[in-house]
Amino acid sequence: MKEGEASPVDAGQRTAEWSEKWSEDWVLSTGEKVTCRPIRPGDAEIEQAFVRGLSPESRYTRFMGEVSELSPEMLDRFTHNHYPHDYALIVTVPENGREKEIAVARYIMLDDVNCGPARCEYAIAVADEWQHHGIGHRLMQSLIKMAKAGGLRYMEGYVLADNANMLDLMRSLGFEIGPSEEGPQVRLVCRPI
Repeated sequence: MKEGEASPVDAGQRTAEWSEKWSEDWVLSTGEKVTCRPIRPGDAEIEQAFVRGLSPESRYTRFMGEVSELSPEMLDRFTHNHYPHDYALIVTVPENGREKEIAVARYIMLDDVNCGPARCEYAIAVADEWQHHGIGHRLMQSLIKMAKAGGLRYMEGYVLADNANMLDLMRSLGFEIGPSEEGPQVRLVCRPI
C-alpha cells in the first residue's frame, strides 16, 4: 500500500460513515417536501407508529402475514443499520414539530454459498395515504444505490402475486418477475444492481 492511500478497512469505515450521514430532500408532484434518510436507533417510536398506521392490507402485503405492530426484537433489529450487511432508509415529513415516517425500505445481505455474499433481499412499505406519489420508486432507487455502494450486485424480493401495484413498481425498476419456491401466491422479483 502506498503512503497516503487508505486501507480497504479505512475505505469501508468511510463508506459506513457516509451511509449513515446520507440524506436527500425530495419535492413530490403534489409540492409536498419529504426527506429520505437512514433509519436510526432513535426512530423506534416513529417506526412502530408507521407500522401501526398501515392498513391491515398494507401490513399483510409488507409482512406476508398478520402483523399489527413490531415486537421489541423486530423493532430493535429494524432500527439498527449494519451497513453494508443490512440497511434501511425511511421517508419522513414534518408533523407538529416532529418527524412522521411515511415509508421505509430495507435490504439484508443473503448468505448463499452458491452465489456468494453479493446478493440481498429487499422489503418496502409506503403509508396508504402516501402511495401513488412516486415515493416507492424513488425510495427503491436510493436503496439500490446504497446496496450497490456497499458491494452488493444482485437484489431480490418476494411479492404477493395479487399485489399488482408492487409488481408494477418492481417492473418499472427493471426487476424480472418469476415464480418462487413459496408457491403460486408469491412471486420472486430480482435484478442485477
